[in-house]
Amino acid sequence: MRKKIIWGVFIAAFFAFLILFNGSLDYPSPGDIQTGNMYEKAVVTRVMSDTLAPDPDFPEIKIGVQELEFRILTGEQRGKLFLANNFVGRLDNKPANAGTKMIVSSYDGFVSGTVVDYSREDVLYALALAFVAALALFGGMKGLKAFMALAFTLICVIFLFVPMLLKGVEPILAAVVIVTLSTAVTMLALNGFSRKTVAATGGCMICTFLAGGLALAAGWFAHVSTYTTAEAEHLIFIAQSTRLSLHDILFSGIIIASSGAVMDTSISIASSMHELRELDPAMPSGALLRSGLNIGRDIMGTMANTLILAFTGSGINTILVVFMYQMPYLRIINISGLAVEILRGLSGSIGLVLSIPVTAALAVRLMPPEAQRNDLPAKCKERKIT
Repeated sequence: MRKKIIWGVFIAAFFAFLILFNGSLDYPSPGDIQTGNMYEKAVVTRVMSDTLAPDPDFPEIKIGVQELEFRILTGEQRGKLFLANNFVGRLDNKPANAGTKMIVSSYDGFVSGTVVDYSREDVLYALALAFVAALALFGGMKGLKAFMALAFTLICVIFLFVPMLLKGVEPILAAVVIVTLSTAVTMLALNGFSRKTVAATGGCMICTFLAGGLALAAGWFAHVSTYTTAEAEHLIFIAQSTRLSLHDILFSGIIIASSGAVMDTSISIASSMHELRELDPAMPSGALLRSGLNIGRDIMGTMANTLILAFTGSGINTILVVFMYQMPYLRIINISGLAVEILRGLSGSIGLVLSIPVTAALAVRLMPPEAQRNDLPAKCKERKIT
């Protein structure tokens, strides 16, 4: 009961702080922001005309123009009917039928309108619900705690990290705050306060910050920064009207991204070593450390592979274009976008690898010293560790 009260007070205080913190956020809109444009969800009620035909070069897609009748489903104009042309091309390919739900926009209260995109939020909500259901079904109460910890992290990123940046807080410092909060709350929520939790939290934070520092140093030598990313132009417009510090945003993102995989590895090592100590309290500290490192080696290969594949998968379109245009290696390896992805993947993987010995050393240091065999209870003496 005491723990629940402490958690309740913390969550209430934290959300009260977020409300006050975001309430004090005052900044002008970027100079290139669109004004007066309304966005609503609408459903196609009728296809008035349709010139869609298979593309000559890509017959699996259709191109042409549709005149569609829509009924608005949201907002003040809900229920209103209006007509809009849907221009379906190779790159903006969104053909519709009666019953298709889409996002539409208008400057004149939907006297006329423009087709923006498909309405996808229902599918995303259903997928999120399936994720929560899977956590609850297979993880029980711990699964629900994991979901709440994830929600807490997302709230921290959106309502704390972003406002901190807009208020002029140094991006690296803001990332440190977010990672510290996220790691501490996640570890405590899932495992409670224990030596295992302290070891895993310490290992995660140390190695996440090492990965961020490494990325920062590598970025400086490689002349990579936020200005070399695809979003730089939009961020520059935002920075002109706020106190946003652009240069280190890229590296603050790397710190936050790295913390997830490092957290996973750290808790795996700390939990395994805790179980070994529980099963054999007489195991010497040196043997316990070696066991932790051996377990870490098994985890390291798959986790590093997962991290690299995640970044590679996000850049698969770039890889395909580079391959087909037969760019020389000297040009490929120096493309700024590719350099950013390599920097993200490798710095995160290095932090992950370092988390194994760091967490193992912290766990050995924090766990109780090995007991003497003669002092063990009879049930412990009968256990055999294989």
